[in-house]
Amino acid sequence: MNSRDHLGDAIERLLMITHRTLLALLLPLLVQVLMIQASDASESDTSRIPYQVVPAKPGERCTVCGGELTQEDVALIVRGRRVPLDIDEVDEFLKNQEMYFAKLQPKGALFQEELDTPEGTAQGGVSAGWFWFGVYVLSALVFGALSSYTAITKGLQPIPHFFLGFFLSLLGYLYVLTRPRRVHEGEVPPGLVKVPVTSAPVKCPSCGNTNHPTATRCAACHATLTPVAESEASKALH
Repeated sequence: MNSRDHLGDAIERLLMITHRTLLALLLPLLVQVLMIQASDASESDTSRIPYQVVPAKPGERCTVCGGELTQEDVALIVRGRRVPLDIDEVDEFLKNQEMYFAKLQPKGALFQEELDTPEGTAQGGVSAGWFWFGVYVLSALVFGALSSYTAITKGLQPIPHFFLGFFLSLLGYLYVLTRPRRVHEGEVPPGLVKVPVTSAPVKCPSCGNTNHPTATRCAACHATLTPVAESEASKALH
């Protein structure tokens, strides 16, 4: 073998060593670049979610599919409430947020939270529509009661006038006020019963004994008393 062949073999071995060295140096760099790209892609996927993302807890079930979650899955914090999700079902939840979020609310709740309402309103559980409806019902009850009471004092039927004030509110109450009386002021309207009135016992000024308010003499010392109320017997004689 001549010197040219030895030189060729040396160059070939040198190229082979250089190639292996470059692979040994570049391969870890390539793996690191791929990991950084994957991490960036994962962060970009999370950043597109408009809610706080936290790891799922063992034993939680996906709100969308109902499957048990693992440590690789996530939970979204939506209006202060955890929404556990399978990592592959996040997009499905974001497409139908209202439907899946409603599953997390109590079934018997009168007021349901809505995702598109202002933050303070939904947390309180009462939207503007429900608030004004409640104000209307409250005012209807007040005017219904006033209309019914006014009707009683005028000798009118209370129940029809209650509903008149309930449904027409102020207009119904004003109508009842303008209706003429059927009884004089202080009289008991027809169909109603006067509430019995009782008087307190009276002490004898002589001995201090307690007597009935209609008594004319003290039951202990027989002193003369001035009745403060009329007895039922005397009323019957009238």
